[in-house]
Amino acid sequence: MKAVFLIAFNFVREQRWPILVLLLWILLLVFLGLATDIRRNRDDLLFVFKQVAVYAVAFSIFFAGSAIYNERRSRRILSVLSKAVGRQQYLSGLVLGVTVASAIYCFALGLTGSWTLGGAGFPISHVWFLMLCLIAACTLAGTIALMFSTFLNPFFAAAATAIMLVVPAAASYLISPSWANVIPVWKLGAMILNASFDGPQIDAWLPIGLAILETVAFWLISARIFAYVDIAVAVE
Repeated sequence: MKAVFLIAFNFVREQRWPILVLLLWILLLVFLGLATDIRRNRDDLLFVFKQVAVYAVAFSIFFAGSAIYNERRSRRILSVLSKAVGRQQYLSGLVLGVTVASAIYCFALGLTGSWTLGGAGFPISHVWFLMLCLIAACTLAGTIALMFSTFLNPFFAAAATAIMLVVPAAASYLISPSWANVIPVWKLGAMILNASFDGPQIDAWLPIGLAILETVAFWLISARIFAYVDIAVAVE
């Protein structure tokens, strides 16, 4: 278990600058909260909050999709796996690293959203529920990208992940709304994008539970695929 945490910590440390750049987007919400009348411009603040939240999903896909590629390119993966660290443990550390990186961003966004949106009348408890939805969506999307990255380069892994996320979303509109639960990243994102000051806030826990279960499932699939990958082959 110690190895998993060390791999996760190392992943977050290596991604510290992209995470910092991502956190800078939250300053836009802080600036609007300081420079405008919160109650008068509450809809604009909510729009920026939603936009900044969606960025986290895209970044988690790129973080996870490039992790194995970067490790193989630097040959660091060989030294890690040669120290009695199993491939399943290695992938577990990457998944945990993506989750921690997402949690750092969501915590900062949650604090800022509680101050700006809470001051405008948006329930603070729902702000944090939306952050929980965001973490679940980021972790699931990142795990799917990690699965594809075991045998694809980062660009194609990100593209394959996007297709896999879009298909259930499209089917939910064209066939049946229940298709959104197949891979609930879109549904979790929609809960954030559809949040408003009007009407009751509905906290649906089913997509979060499904996201957790599917994260475990895709992690197991990743481990099975990765077991047959020749990591000694150089990548370009």
